[in-house]
Amino acid sequence: MVEHRPYKTRVAGSIPAMPTGALGAMVARSLDVRKVGGSSPSVPTKFMEKEIKNFLAPFLKKDLPEIKPGDTVCVYQKLKEGEKEKIQTFEGIVIARKHGKEIGATITVRREISGIGVEKIFPLHSPTITKIEILKRGKVRRAKLYYLRKAVGKKKKIKIKKE
Repeated sequence: MVEHRPYKTRVAGSIPAMPTGALGAMVARSLDVRKVGGSSPSVPTKFMEKEIKNFLAPFLKKDLPEIKPGDTVCVYQKLKEGEKEKIQTFEGIVIARKHGKEIGATITVRREISGIGVEKIFPLHSPTITKIEILKRGKVRRAKLYYLRKAVGKKKKIKIKKE
């Protein structure tokens, strides 16, 4: 009979495990962290969650449009080349949106350039993203459109939402 060992798991959306040993104890004391269970990761108290939200609030963008998978968007991104700054655009279909309204929220935009599929992942709240323009609203029945990577011809087409 094979012995089954329980795996260490984390709750989705939780903060990564704290360091162990003397360093972990020092960090836990400075962050006001309490241990939950035996060897499970440390979890911050409700107070710390509010502190983190208050700390991140000024970095969140408030003027973001409602971006959904299937939308055709144009993303304007600031790039530095030496001492010059220029704005580069990337137009394509949003195939995925991840991490909801968090500071780490991202969209994956795909387009074909001369027969080769190119995907870029853009962090929504990044200061390098100057503007996101929605060109068309797509009508899709999936949250992640990864099937578009392999699709050819008519299957690749996305219906346009009538408003």
